[in-house]
Amino acid sequence: MSKTLFVIALISLVSVFAFAFDLSFYNSFETLCMGETFTGIANDVNSLYYNPAGLANGSGWTLKLPNADVDMSSGIASATVKALTHIDEIKAVLNSNDNLKISTYFLNNYLKALVGESDNAVMRSSSCLGYEGKNFAVMLSAIGQAYAHSFISSDLVPFITLHAKAAAYAQLSGALAFNISKAKLSIGGTYRYGYVMPAIYSIDNLSSLMVNSSTFDPNLDYEATSNVDLGVKISLKGFNFGGLWHDLLNSQTPDVRIGVGYVTKKFSIGLDFEKLFNGEYSIFRRIHVGTKYTPWNFLNLYAGLSAGWFSGGVKLNLGILSLYAGTYVLNSGYHAGWGDDTRMYTVGLGL
Repeated sequence: MSKTLFVIALISLVSVFAFAFDLSFYNSFETLCMGETFTGIANDVNSLYYNPAGLANGSGWTLKLPNADVDMSSGIASATVKALTHIDEIKAVLNSNDNLKISTYFLNNYLKALVGESDNAVMRSSSCLGYEGKNFAVMLSAIGQAYAHSFISSDLVPFITLHAKAAAYAQLSGALAFNISKAKLSIGGTYRYGYVMPAIYSIDNLSSLMVNSSTFDPNLDYEATSNVDLGVKISLKGFNFGGLWHDLLNSQTPDVRIGVGYVTKKFSIGLDFEKLFNGEYSIFRRIHVGTKYTPWNFLNLYAGLSAGWFSGGVKLNLGILSLYAGTYVLNSGYHAGWGDDTRMYTVGLGL
């Protein structure tokens, strides 16, 4: 029983997930904190996800070692911080092997932080290696993500649900650029191949674990998937226009984004429109606005609006090490403010 209770606490506090979102797309800390705004700006390695045409920007050889991002909504974040600051206390309770004491401790100390709202947690990592020339670019990249969702009711006997899935992708991207008068035209594409585990676990009532712990047996069945993204970018004296056709092979309705941006060495600002041909999305749900400011080489500041929701973050570049933190909102509905839009808080470490 103690192992079952420990598993329940562990999942509730640090579960990882990707639930209603395209795991190959919502990847970058920087772009999420910029309100998912990058299709027009597309001037660094984040172009891999929002516009591969932007890879042909002349930055030379690029190596990005695996980073580690952890994103949590408020309930899981507050419970995790509390658990980390009381780790010795938790160890003592678990080592007591007293089931009543263990369950009472977690119910009294952590249930309030998690009750009443849907909670989400995301873990992701990515890396890439390639060459970005002024008129040519090629890039190999890898993405790993996992995403979990939980809900705990406020009933006398808590009703708890848990769902999670994960995915891993390998990508090959390339871009070509042509100078036309004073403008630069870039075209690019990404071929993506990966494996998705759509239901690592899916439990409709976690109380069933109290009766039968085998309910938690992970489901590691996976599905192979492949797809293609195509992008275009036009640049003229710092002004940029970009377009992306995402999931060209599998989308029943074309998933097209367009964006405009203005870029200098220290400052960039952009405006994106997503789901261009999906009539079910309201105009406000499609809009993304974001900015990046680099006052010094060691500091990046991000801010944006995604479907009306504020996002922002800060990144410290400390030699080969980078530390970052920020907040954004996952938009899953067809209208701004509709559906399970959830405020996320993210921290990360990169090399």
